Parts: sequence; C-alpha cells; structure tokens
Amino acid sequence: MSDPDRRRAQRITRQLAVSMMIGDDGHEVPAITGNLSLAGVLLYADQRIQEGTEIGLILVVPPVEAEADAEAAGRRMWCFGKVLRVEKELKEGKFGIAIGFRRFEVVADA
Repeated sequence: MSDPDRRRAQRITRQLAVSMMIGDDGHEVPAITGNLSLAGVLLYADQRIQEGTEIGLILVVPPVEAEADAEAAGRRMWCFGKVLRVEKELKEGKFGIAIGFRRFEVVADA
C-alpha cells in the first residue's frame, strides 16, 4: 500500500458500481470502486487488467471531492486514465486495480 503522505489528493472510501471501458475497442468490464480521489481510483473487478492499459469510466463526483467547486457535486464525469498497478492479492476473488486519472470530461445531461 502507498504511503498516505505521498498521495496527490484526499481519498474517500466509496463503493460504486462502474463499468471500465478498456482501450480503443471499448471492451466493457464491470467493477466496484474501493476508494477514489481526483488523482485516481482503486477498484475491484473479476477480470485482470494489464498495467499501462488505457481506461475510461464514468463516475459521479462525490460531495467531498467537489468542495472547491460546489457545482461539480453529483455531476457525472468521464474519467480517463491508465492502470498504474494491479494488486498481487485478490480481495474476495476480485483483482484490485489502481487507475491514475489523466483527464476528465463532464457528461452532458440528457
């Protein structure tokens, strides 16, 4: 586990169902978040994803992360990033996957 003092952003524990879009072909993999921040997310999935793989997923911005921008709270965001590491130990039969975010896009309201 990383030293909390080295983290770039405050992490919050939140379990949310998400779908990861893998690479250019958009292969979809369901997952559950473990914790998240503006810098990235740790999630758990049945499928192992290689380090370095490009990922996209939609998250709802939690109120804690939106303190600096109250309008962002509750907004759906496309989060694009890359798999930084895959945990060696399975948790309840699922792979722990750490994703570092590179950019965000607001999902337009329907």
